[in-house]
Amino acid sequence: MGPAQLSDEELVQRFQAGDAGERQRLAGELFSRYYEKVGRWCLRFTGEREAAADLAQDAFLKAYRHLEGFRGDAKFSTWLYVIVRNECFNRASHASTREMNGDEEMLATLPDEAAASPYDQLARESSNRQLRELLQEALDDTERHVFTMHYGDGVPLEAITRVLRLDNASGAKAYIVSARRKLAKAVQRMKARGGRP
Repeated sequence: MGPAQLSDEELVQRFQAGDAGERQRLAGELFSRYYEKVGRWCLRFTGEREAAADLAQDAFLKAYRHLEGFRGDAKFSTWLYVIVRNECFNRASHASTREMNGDEEMLATLPDEAAASPYDQLARESSNRQLRELLQEALDDTERHVFTMHYGDGVPLEAITRVLRLDNASGAKAYIVSARRKLAKAVQRMKARGGRP
């Protein structure tokens, strides 16, 4: 059975038992499965394509260095997300906060962009910009992280609770409820102002 047919965890086990050449091949297969998702996570955080690419590369490098120690206590994707999240937070603590001005969905929609008309691209960029502004205006940092992880990346609420180390009674669910309430009010305010956040 080739690497493409193996589960993430099976690839990790083979990586841990393999020689240097085999390790690179297996890690390449494993990380290629998450390249776009990690790129989107990093782009959402940085707002800039080049900075997101650098951040994703740093996160994959750190994951490669620690792959030997992966014990399987959580799914590989959750383990990788924790590394990416920590790299994002480390980057934020060492750099000044920049205003998000990149296209969050660039990596996810790259193939479709070529076929889209310039009008469609402009409408999508405007919609993404408005959504980022709305989230920035209405939600605090934790609510924004929980909301984008759950709805943007499809991460289950239980995993978000563990990854973000939320120690409140309801975990990530409480932040989703709060975020929805705040966003509903923000949309009402936006409509009252004529459609601008």
